[in-house]
Amino acid sequence: MQRNTLTALALALAAAAPLAAQAQSNVTIYGLIDINLSTEHSGDQRFQGLAHSELNGTRWGLKGSEDLGNGLKAIFTLESGFNPGTGTSEQGGRLFGRQSFVGLEGNWGRFTLGRQYSPAYVAIDPFDSTGSSDRSAGLLSRKTGGVKPAYEPRFDNMVKFRSADYSGFSVDTGYWFGEKPENAAGDASQRREGDGYGITGLYSNGPLSASLTTQTVFRDKTSGKVRTNGLGLSWDFGPAKAFLAYTQDRELGSQGEGKARTYDVGVAIKAGSQGTVAVSYANRNESNDPAAEDAHGWSLYYMHDLSKRTTLYTGYSQLSNKDDANYSIGNLTPVAGDDHRVIMAGIRHKF
Repeated sequence: MQRNTLTALALALAAAAPLAAQAQSNVTIYGLIDINLSTEHSGDQRFQGLAHSELNGTRWGLKGSEDLGNGLKAIFTLESGFNPGTGTSEQGGRLFGRQSFVGLEGNWGRFTLGRQYSPAYVAIDPFDSTGSSDRSAGLLSRKTGGVKPAYEPRFDNMVKFRSADYSGFSVDTGYWFGEKPENAAGDASQRREGDGYGITGLYSNGPLSASLTTQTVFRDKTSGKVRTNGLGLSWDFGPAKAFLAYTQDRELGSQGEGKARTYDVGVAIKAGSQGTVAVSYANRNESNDPAAEDAHGWSLYYMHDLSKRTTLYTGYSQLSNKDDANYSIGNLTPVAGDDHRVIMAGIRHKF
């Protein structure tokens, strides 16, 4: 009798094992620390000290998934940015200011809700030769001068869909909510302040990668909005990889009639088995605005991989502001028309 009972229990456990496997979930702790010693000059201003998040934003995070069966998974990511020099939180002190979302993923792609990267970021950020380093000239495409861009890296309250890859093609699209209430008269235009939407088409096959994007943000309660259209291209020649990113910003409605264009060209060259030299040049030109702010600059970086997780780097960036422009690429805020120069050397470690 006891033997029969044990046999029945063993069979029951064996039958339940596939069900337990289906419900398996996993959580991963990950992150990176990027810190450097730097010096900056702009006019009569000087800065010397520790800076951070040059090659990538310093962060720690949690990400996980649960197998729901039939190829469907529940997924989540919670990612916090911080200053490794002081230990304080970034992104305005948010707990998970870099990313915070949950959703479902399947063979069709993934659907997520929360604070996430924007479609324009997905389209433009990978197409700078320095990897869109924090103080590279290529980040002029994100700067606000006389003309406001709609290109921001991430937004709160986003509903996002990323398609699966079909023969190298994929789509990244999202809509985010400013979550402003209607006014007493029931004016829905006030409710739309802070709302936005974007769509990006991506292609990657062999040596060619490309993107095309459009992104719109409603900036005020009168439905004034700004729009950024852009594209990215790269071609991997083997010993070197060429990059091009282009964005066009346009103000609409009560935001004005300003226009701006920014382009960023560069190349990343292999230097032995562990090194990479990256050089880029960027130019921003604004028009149709009495307070137009134009600038151009270039950057030179060297990255040396000590391992898959640890990289030493050094770099130089110079930004030339014209007339009323005072774009910054570091810890200083230049006086209008002053150049900004940065030299840094640092380390990035991933875990």
